[in-house]
Amino acid sequence: MSLSTKFFLTFAVAALVILLPWVFPGAVAILTLNQMGIAVILAVSYNLLLGTAGLLSLGHAAYFGFGGFFAVHVIHFAADGSDSWLTAPVIPLFGGLMGLAGALVIGSFTTKRGGLIFAMMSFAMAELFLASSTVFGQFYGGSIDRTLLPLLGDINFQSDSDVFYVVWGWVGLVLALAAWFMSSPLGRMATAAGQNPDRVEYLGYSCRNLRYLTFCLSGFIAGIAGGLFALTYEFVTVEIISLQQSWLILQMVFIGGIGFFWGPPLGAILLTILSSGMSGLTDLWNLYTGIVFIAIVMLSPKGLTGLMIDIYRRLKSEPGPDLRRSYAICLSGVLLLFCGGVGLAEMAYFLNSPISSGSSLPLLGIDVSPGNTPPWIVFGLLFSTGLWLTVRAGKRLA
Repeated sequence: MSLSTKFFLTFAVAALVILLPWVFPGAVAILTLNQMGIAVILAVSYNLLLGTAGLLSLGHAAYFGFGGFFAVHVIHFAADGSDSWLTAPVIPLFGGLMGLAGALVIGSFTTKRGGLIFAMMSFAMAELFLASSTVFGQFYGGSIDRTLLPLLGDINFQSDSDVFYVVWGWVGLVLALAAWFMSSPLGRMATAAGQNPDRVEYLGYSCRNLRYLTFCLSGFIAGIAGGLFALTYEFVTVEIISLQQSWLILQMVFIGGIGFFWGPPLGAILLTILSSGMSGLTDLWNLYTGIVFIAIVMLSPKGLTGLMIDIYRRLKSEPGPDLRRSYAICLSGVLLLFCGGVGLAEMAYFLNSPISSGSSLPLLGIDVSPGNTPPWIVFGLLFSTGLWLTVRAGKRLA
């Protein structure tokens, strides 16, 4: 890709981001876009850790929490207006510095070994931080009022639309920082250390130092996301360092594609859309995202980005209608499988839920009666037909 093409694409993406508040002006939509930007930064930080250095962290949300907790205290300190330079766009930087400080201390001993030992150490540290919240609760966040911060011109950041540009401005900076690191000699050696540590050691480089530096950069970026979280929601609790939060970060990266630059941001955007859009529609959204995660790990270990790249390369190397027809059949089968599975799951949940009211359930745009037999037959046929088409087309594609 030429430099002019990259510049054009960057300009087009930036223009699209700037126009998003006008395209989706609702308060809920703006808040979702802010959440999406925070998730993108978190996914980028974790991709540096896992996709570059090969470190599987089970407690990465801790550095996200460090940034959020410290940002709350910085905002309280700046609320008197004595330091006019501590405006809202600067706050995430302090969150990043706190995430970096935590990574410097914790990474000094956890990055000595990789693989399973590092994963277990990260899990133990996450449990330690959760347990310490009962003792040092006053340091673990709190509520703030971002309008008490010094003004940036005439902007007091009272509305989420103003915070939107802060969030996505930091998204652009983080993406630029990650792209620079991954293309630098240091980033390439860190990638090599994650893929083949024995050869890197043979060449005279320290895998431990490479892992440590990458770990610190990842903690810095995760802390920036924590600072943006505090600025967006105006409160931070100990829940943001929970193991569930670390699991969500891991899901984003796996769904998007480990090791690909644009894979984790894609996974973060899709998972945010699923959680924000489906949580208001169904109580089973966690079940659906879990199934999607399992399916991607089993059928496409390289994530959605790797899957799309493989499909594009295969269609380019094997032109002809047969391959396109097989992909179309497979996609149709997946859609039927999804509709049938959602229908069966929602009807079963409706019948077993003690808070369900009425005899009909709005499902996929129509009202169905789970107490009757025909809906079960219809959704069962959709599920079985979709499964048959998917398996049949999958065998042809394999």
